[in-house]
Amino acid sequence: MKSRKRGFTLIELLVVIAIIAILISLLLPAVQQAREAARRTECKNQLKQIGIALHNYHDTHKFLPPGWIQQTGFNGQSAAAEWGWLVYILPQMEQNNLYTQLTVGRISLGAACNDPSRVPLLQKTIKGFRCTSDTALGTNTVMQLASVSGGSIAATTTNYVGCNGGGDWSPNALSNGLLDGTFGLNSSTRLDDMKDGTTNTIMVGERAWELPTPAPPGANSTSAGRDTCGAATLFGVTFSGNTGFYAQESTLSRGLFGINQTGPDGNNAPACRSAYSSRHPGGAQFLLGDGSVQFLSENIQRNQTGLQGDFVFQNLLNKSDGFTNHNF
Repeated sequence: MKSRKRGFTLIELLVVIAIIAILISLLLPAVQQAREAARRTECKNQLKQIGIALHNYHDTHKFLPPGWIQQTGFNGQSAAAEWGWLVYILPQMEQNNLYTQLTVGRISLGAACNDPSRVPLLQKTIKGFRCTSDTALGTNTVMQLASVSGGSIAATTTNYVGCNGGGDWSPNALSNGLLDGTFGLNSSTRLDDMKDGTTNTIMVGERAWELPTPAPPGANSTSAGRDTCGAATLFGVTFSGNTGFYAQESTLSRGLFGINQTGPDGNNAPACRSAYSSRHPGGAQFLLGDGSVQFLSENIQRNQTGLQGDFVFQNLLNKSDGFTNHNF
């Protein structure tokens, strides 16, 4: 008898391939969700470490670091970039060597940006200040820092911004009264200044490099785009010669806009460039005054007019507005 060799028919092979493709399509979203959950946890832990560093700084100095300190622009000097709150906790983040090399306090950030020996230090990526869920560049090409000579550099990017309050920017130190947040110009906030309670006050939040924007109503989905939020810069604020103001968004954030809000801010810039955002679906993570980290929904109750009132998001951003009954 002749033996017959058995094998797969073409139809059987196509059926098997189709089944494998279906299984992969079902498994892939679960794998992506698991990876994002791990990245989100890592970002949460980084915020907790920043919280510990801020509390250690407070224990040493009896107040939190300033949002930024102005060192230039006096007696006819040209205003330039200034050291911000994150740089002051570098020693508490196991970066004392970098802090010493930059001679923070002895020279301004604008002077450091003008020093060829210090520029590489300002562009060094430091683990612990970048959220792995984000797509930001290593150096921030959007929010560059102005040097005392009139030039600018792209310094290290961070996804963590300090809270300036629940309204519009505080232009001169902490001048908005009840709408003030934890950080501002030459600020020295104590934990006792958080009259609403440390569990009801945001100190730090996340900001993404970019956010996807939906297509206009009635338009094809291919017309969707992206808003460049720009994340933040690790070392401080910069100065804009065009406006004559410090660009606080390079290290701080305000509560005038919502979490993950896209669209223009009214000044030809994306709203997310001075607000809070993340690439975590549905919201962003925030560090509170007690050191805990909470994920806040992008649908949290808020008031976009920037006025005082009993609105959950704004109340969390203000440290002493008198509203403490938050449900988030």
